[in-house]
Amino acid sequence: MASTTNMIKIVESLIGDKLSALSEDAESNEAAYTPRLVSVGPLHRKRGQLQGMESYKLRCLRNFCNRFTVNLPDLVSLVEQKEIYVRGCCQEKINLNPEQFLEMILLDGIFVVELFLKNYFHHVRERSDIIFRNRRMWSDLLRDMLLLENQLPTHVPKGVLDFVDQSLLKGITFYDLAHKFFKDVCNTEKLPLIEHHGDARHFVEFLLIYHSPVRPCGIQPSLLATKFRYTRSATVLQAAGVKFRCAEGNKGLFNVAFTKGELMLPNLIVNDWTETFFQNIIAFEQCGYHSKDITSYVILMDSLIDTSGDMYLLQDHGIIKNELGESKAVRELFNNLYKEVVTETDEFYFADLCYDLHYYNMDPVHEFKAKWLRWKRMLRLNYSSNPWFFIALVVASVLLNLLTVVQAVCSILQVK
Repeated sequence: MASTTNMIKIVESLIGDKLSALSEDAESNEAAYTPRLVSVGPLHRKRGQLQGMESYKLRCLRNFCNRFTVNLPDLVSLVEQKEIYVRGCCQEKINLNPEQFLEMILLDGIFVVELFLKNYFHHVRERSDIIFRNRRMWSDLLRDMLLLENQLPTHVPKGVLDFVDQSLLKGITFYDLAHKFFKDVCNTEKLPLIEHHGDARHFVEFLLIYHSPVRPCGIQPSLLATKFRYTRSATVLQAAGVKFRCAEGNKGLFNVAFTKGELMLPNLIVNDWTETFFQNIIAFEQCGYHSKDITSYVILMDSLIDTSGDMYLLQDHGIIKNELGESKAVRELFNNLYKEVVTETDEFYFADLCYDLHYYNMDPVHEFKAKWLRWKRMLRLNYSSNPWFFIALVVASVLLNLLTVVQAVCSILQVK
C-alpha cells in the first residue's frame, strides 16, 4: 500500500501545478466501448486522448476541499480503505503502480461526486465550468459514464459524499443524485427510485436494476420458454389484426401486454445515449448476470422493427419517440444491437408474449388477413393499371369476409 504521506505530497503537487487548458473538441473514438472524453476507473487511465480531463478532475478536487472544508489527508485515508475492494473489482490487469492507483481512486471518486452535485444543485457550478456549458462535451461525458469498461465501484463516490455538508444535501441521497444525472438515458426520468438500487456495484448495474422488471421471488420469466419463437414485425402483426397501443403510466420497459388482439408497449425515447445504454447493459448481462431481461427487450424490439413501415407504425402510436432524426437510424440501432446477442430460450423474458402473438398470427383468418395485405400491396405495385387487379381485389375481399363468418360460427358452436 502506498505511503499516506507520499500520496498527499503527490496530490498537493498536482493541484499546485498550472491546470492545463481543457480541449472543447475531444478526439472522437469510434469503438463502442471506449470512452471519448473521460476515463473513470483504471482501465483507460493512461489513454492519451483522455488526459485533457485529468486537469478538470484536479480542479474538482481543489474545489471540493475548499467548498466543504475537507482536509486532503482525510480523503486519502478514505481511498486507502477502499483500495483492496476496488482492486478486487478489477478483472483486467492494472497497469498502475500503488500510488497511481490510489490517485486514480481519489480523483475519480471526487470527479463523480462533483459532477452529481453540479448537475443537481446548479448554484454549485462555476461559471467557467466547460462541461455544463458545452452540449457536445456533456453528451460525450454522459455516454462515457455508461460504458461498462469505464466504471468505478459506487462504494468510492458514496464514501466521498459523506464529506459533503448535510445542509446542502437536505436528505438527498447518492442514488437521488445518480437518478437525476442519468435522467435522459432510456426513460430514466420517468421512473421512481426503487428500493434495491443499493445493490448496484457500478452505474451500469444501477441502470440495469433500475430498468429491470420486478418479479416475485421464485418466479421464472416464462413457462413456455422451450416453445418460444420471435414475433413477426409490427406491420405484419397489424395486417393480421393486432392493434397497437402505447402503455400509460411510468412502469418502464416491461409494461408490455397482449390482450384480446391488442399489443400494449411502453413509450421509448430514442436519443444519443440509447444505443450506448443498451450495448453496455447487454454486455453486462452476457457476462454471466443472473437475468437477460434487457437483452430480451432488445430482441423483442428488433423483431417488431424490420422495415421503415414498422418504425412509422410504432411512432404513430407513440410507442417510439425518435430524437435521432431519420427512422432508418432507429431501425438500424435495434438491428445492430441484436447481431452479437446470444440468449438461451429459457432466459427470454417475452417468450410467452411471442408465443401468444405467433398463434394469433397463425389463426386462419388472421393469417389470411396478413397474406391479403401482402397480395394487395404486390398487386397495387405491379398490376395497378391492369383490369384484373380490380377483379383480384374483389375475389380476395369476398374470401376474407367468408372466412370471418366461418370463424364466428365456429366460435359460437364451441361456446355451446
